[in-house]
Amino acid sequence: MGRPLPTRRAVLAGALATGVATALFPGAAHAGGRQPRTIDPHSRSRVDPRSISCVDTRKRVVALTFDDGPDPASTPQVLEVLEHFGVPATFFMIGRNVVEHGELVTEVVRRGHQVANHSQDHLWLDRQPPGVVQRQVDLGAQSLVRAGAPPNRLFRPPHGWTSGTVADVLGQEGSRSIFWSDCLEHHLALGPPSAAVAAMAERVLPGSILLCHDGGHLDGPHPQSFDRSATVAALPHLLEAVLARHLRFVTVSELTGV
Repeated sequence: MGRPLPTRRAVLAGALATGVATALFPGAAHAGGRQPRTIDPHSRSRVDPRSISCVDTRKRVVALTFDDGPDPASTPQVLEVLEHFGVPATFFMIGRNVVEHGELVTEVVRRGHQVANHSQDHLWLDRQPPGVVQRQVDLGAQSLVRAGAPPNRLFRPPHGWTSGTVADVLGQEGSRSIFWSDCLEHHLALGPPSAAVAAMAERVLPGSILLCHDGGHLDGPHPQSFDRSATVAALPHLLEAVLARHLRFVTVSELTGV
């Protein structure tokens, strides 16, 4: 498990991921005149060959992931949808949000979902020195453990922007960067929810890792405020469409073996 999917699939995923990054962060590919940012599975794999954006499997399983929570504005609604469909998910949580909303971490774990590290402050780690990267990884993990989340070796760099430094820090700890093959918000930005869900479901393959966002609000060095109501509204339709293709949802650790 954990072996990249064939190039044809990775190219498709890369095109979608690139659209998300350029839409949200214009000029990100050459920010600051430094090395191009990792905005697709190919560039992420080149920088960190141990990273995972999808897996090659004959089992009809996929992983559903959520980023940037926990957030009281949307995480409880997401949990209700998941419970209605009996679908497990993996929540990549920001440490400072975990500290602020520890009760939501408890609830996510209680409902049988996986919780993983998305850094402490959502810093753009590809521009950070080793000490800062190490601190962001360690503090994020510590915040999760203190909130009652079982430890694991999964980490998702904010925005999917990684570097050799991030790869080295994670490698020394035996952890892995987990990225994605498709993103719901990318499709929602391109058209009406029904068309967005149909387009995404059509591209889902066994071994896909799907990205959604339950977190919209964050303070700190890189604050953000997004309304995730469209994601919450589209989520039931996405789950219905994927399940109708006889695919089964599993956690990231179940999918990847990490």
